[in-house]
Amino acid sequence: MNQQLMNQLWVWDAQELRILGQGLAQAHARAGEHAHCHRGCFSCCLGPFPITALDALRLQRGLDALHLADPPRALRLSARAAEAWAALLPHFPGNPATATLDESAAEQTLYSPTLQMLPCPALDLESGACELYHHRPVACRTFGFAVTLDGTRLDPCSLNYAGLSREQWEPLRLTLDPPSPPPAPLPPGLTVVAAALALFTPASPACPPVGPPATAPTAPPAPPASPA
Repeated sequence: MNQQLMNQLWVWDAQELRILGQGLAQAHARAGEHAHCHRGCFSCCLGPFPITALDALRLQRGLDALHLADPPRALRLSARAAEAWAALLPHFPGNPATATLDESAAEQTLYSPTLQMLPCPALDLESGACELYHHRPVACRTFGFAVTLDGTRLDPCSLNYAGLSREQWEPLRLTLDPPSPPPAPLPPGLTVVAAALALFTPASPACPPVGPPATAPTAPPAPPASPA
């Protein structure tokens, strides 16, 4: 895909994520006192899960931005990604050379007891926070509350709606607006977070982050070298 089309996709992606965020904020408000998602609660960040190719590219943009804003932090994240990918590789249900999942086998393997406690490499276990929060996959964004997306009724995290029966929390379910058509075909295939980050080499300062900065503002570029 040429850069112009990719830039159009990023504009579309940012718009869709804003709309999605507004809908999820409504779902959070509907849950009221029964909402228990908070920074440091990361049970949903354990175990690999499928992400789209666009999710993977967005995560890589976030890692690129982190390398510019906080190189030591980015290097620690990359090291965690390499460790997670090495742990996952013997079980990877797909083509390890391309890190592309076989969709027919992905769910059974990725959600197996063998892998369910593998932390997401973007998770900082000390703080319990996602270090690529603003670049996280759509699956991360939509998990937690009772929502319906593209006709799929997503079950909430077990920590939310605590004390309510399904019959009590189902009326709080929110149907999210479906995404608008993208301006170009989306990149095909599914992968996992560990592969997206472990197999990525930060490119250059030419790749700006999507949405709000994940860390401190990017430092300005160095001045050009003096002529010899």
